Amino acid sequence: MSPIAPETQVDPRHSGHAHLVVVHPPFPAPLLPHDRPTAVPHDPAAARAAVLSLHTVSTIVREDAPSRLEHPGHAASREELDWVWASAWGSTVKISDPALVDNGISSALEDEFEAQKTKYPDARIIAVCERDFGASYAKVLVAVPGAPDLTIDGWDELEVIGGDRRATLAAMGIDADRSGEGHDVADEADDEADGEEHDEEDFDYHGFLHVLTGGALSVYAGEKRSESAFAVERSKEGEGNIYEVWFPEVE
Repeated sequence: MSPIAPETQVDPRHSGHAHLVVVHPPFPAPLLPHDRPTAVPHDPAAARAAVLSLHTVSTIVREDAPSRLEHPGHAASREELDWVWASAWGSTVKISDPALVDNGISSALEDEFEAQKTKYPDARIIAVCERDFGASYAKVLVAVPGAPDLTIDGWDELEVIGGDRRATLAAMGIDADRSGEGHDVADEADDEADGEEHDEEDFDYHGFLHVLTGGALSVYAGEKRSESAFAVERSKEGEGNIYEVWFPEVE
């Protein structure tokens, strides 16, 4: 594998994001799909430590001052794929790292998920990847104490591969039928909006993630929460996953 020059352009048709959320006990009160999370002060030192714990990161070479939480942009070059965003709000840590993007074959997201589970066995761990390289792929990995691990993935359409969504919510103290998840994750809101019935395969993916992560992946107008941005030097594993996922045409 030859190094990819920093100025090498990412195919503009390719986009994707990967997020890791770790919620430590004591757990906050559950949020429902339309609840907005409370703004909690950001801890840059804890965010820095979380980034350094990733197996995709060797070291931090630059740290920007904290700024208002935003959705991460789309990388245009190899150099921009070395930026990692992290927030630490009380018991919740959220990281966005493009080196964790999964193409359905690579194992970077799952490897980090398993590493975080080993490190924090009492925490809730949620790893999420969304990728569009001409076809859309998504993966969700969830570890909640008291329930079997949950795995959801698929190309264009999502499928539960392991675990059970209702069991996961129940372990979090959430009644699916009262949370808006009664028709497989907040489907009731869809029923009211379009007047149609939805089958058991339909569910509100983003609403489900909102509930699982306590709103860590949601971004609002007038956002009060902050995050830190880090330029990193990649580990061998991180570099390899970027090469495999983002530059598959490079030999």
